[in-house]
Amino acid sequence: MTGVETRSSSPVRIERNDQRESNIAGLYPAGEGAGYAGGIVSAAVDGIRVAEAVAQRFKPLGVESYV
Repeated sequence: MTGVETRSSSPVRIERNDQRESNIAGLYPAGEGAGYAGGIVSAAVDGIRVAEAVAQRFKPLGVESYV
């Protein structure tokens, strides 16, 4: 898992589906730079939600849920 912190934000929102994945398979945009947050706390919350979506997507077979 890779997370990059930048010092920029954008008025453009990167589209993502209900599982928080973009149209590029395996790319999960999150936070201010992706257009899903407006500050440090909301960026952190969005990051947590994306991390939960990634964990759910790649959980081992037979595991009910990580969250």
